[in-house]
Amino acid sequence: MIDIPLTDLAQRYAYVDPASGKKAGELRKVRARSAIVVIAPDWLGRIFVLEAWAARCSTDDLIEKMFAVEDAFKLKMMGGEANGMQSIFQDAIIRDARLRGKRLPLQLIYQPTRIDKDWRIRNRLGPVLSSGKLFVRDHMTELKTEIAGFPLTPFKDLIDALASAIAMLPVQRTVNERQNETDSLLSYLRRSGASPAHIEQVARQRTERMVTTSWMSRSI
Repeated sequence: MIDIPLTDLAQRYAYVDPASGKKAGELRKVRARSAIVVIAPDWLGRIFVLEAWAARCSTDDLIEKMFAVEDAFKLKMMGGEANGMQSIFQDAIIRDARLRGKRLPLQLIYQPTRIDKDWRIRNRLGPVLSSGKLFVRDHMTELKTEIAGFPLTPFKDLIDALASAIAMLPVQRTVNERQNETDSLLSYLRRSGASPAHIEQVARQRTERMVTTSWMSRSI
């Protein structure tokens, strides 16, 4: 596991999957679990899992865990399923946060109901896994088990929450992508007959912008 200070992962996102949101036919013989997964992307496009929690717990315990996660990670956004009755649950938590005088950046997330759950997880998680950009802490054995055994594992609480959290991330260009864009622009300017002074000015401005963007993405 790569050792990166938490302060270098300033943009942190969480997804909450309450047990009551499970489909009626899922795990009929086993009491469903609630799950919370916290992730953070870095400026290279890598995704680090900071927290992977799942438990069979009461609604009150889940709510307390949500506030504890926000206190620990100072999230940019916490997503929660808003389909059906879940929106009422989320609204109640938002009111609870106001009464406590606490910050809770809860965002309602509507999951597509006509798409198979396994397909949704595979579609969101597959590209990150195949590119080698997902990093999971060594002690997160339950999440690792769900990833390794998907889609045959009996539990999918954590991997579903992870895939949903990844879907919340804004599209971010990597350093290599920005550099390739700059190289293409400079090549076009040379072919079009732009003056060396103009090309040098554009190159300097683009480089300064890349450095500033990279620094901002790594700072709190």
